[in-house]
Amino acid sequence: MSLIVKRHKWSLNTNTNTETTLTTDSVSTSNKSSTDDNQSELSVSYNKPVRHLFLVRHGQYQRRRTQSDGHLTVQGQNQAWYAANFLMSQLPDDVLFDSLTHSDMIRTRETATIIYKRLLSKKKIDIEYFSIDTDFREHNLLFTFLLEGNWHALKRDYFRLKKQSIKNANTTFEIIVAHRNIIGHCIELLSMIQPDKSIAFNTSVTHIIVNQTNVIVDYAYRHDFIPIDLLTMWEIYLPIGKYQIDEHKHAHIAVNGVKGIQRKGCCVRLLISCFR
Repeated sequence: MSLIVKRHKWSLNTNTNTETTLTTDSVSTSNKSSTDDNQSELSVSYNKPVRHLFLVRHGQYQRRRTQSDGHLTVQGQNQAWYAANFLMSQLPDDVLFDSLTHSDMIRTRETATIIYKRLLSKKKIDIEYFSIDTDFREHNLLFTFLLEGNWHALKRDYFRLKKQSIKNANTTFEIIVAHRNIIGHCIELLSMIQPDKSIAFNTSVTHIIVNQTNVIVDYAYRHDFIPIDLLTMWEIYLPIGKYQIDEHKHAHIAVNGVKGIQRKGCCVRLLISCFR
């Protein structure tokens, strides 16, 4: 199936898909009504095969300057909680999320865990595992061939409809916890417009709709659900000699292992993907 990209209105405060100029205006006070419109729009699409992908950036984290990863801060944990509440507001009452995927880095794992626990407590998800996909790993962006390999792999497995979904006319709702650069790269290649990364706050949400003819960026880096005092963009560096809090290491013990599809990215596979 060929991938057809449709230019549409890209706005943080609307869920319409009309063809127009892309914009990244600030969120207006009409978000409540747009959420209601979104739910009604999702409700009428059940008889068609559609994938709703919610790309969530990880929460704020802390690390030493010699490390490439770290655990969420208290602020980052709170951000993930608000993101979970927002994700629930994007679903009709009788619908559950079908999957939750994250990269194999600590900060995305802990963000996904908090979202999972919140959704589980509200009975908005019914899975026993997370899916790990290292193609969403941030440091794969170091080299151009890895970047292209990432995109080919992600386009094949996420930005196209699954054959089973087409056969059964399934509508799915999937959560992916990833990194700012990966999410921005996907938005850019899908919309042909470079996104404004200055609004890519921690746990901001991007909604992408995949149907049989189009891949549509519904909204990007939406963050109006996060209180202003919790908005952050970057990690926190720990002072030299200070160790991270040990209890954060076991933040995901409530998840019953990692099962299902585990797509472990590697340089060889990504390099091959560049020539497909």
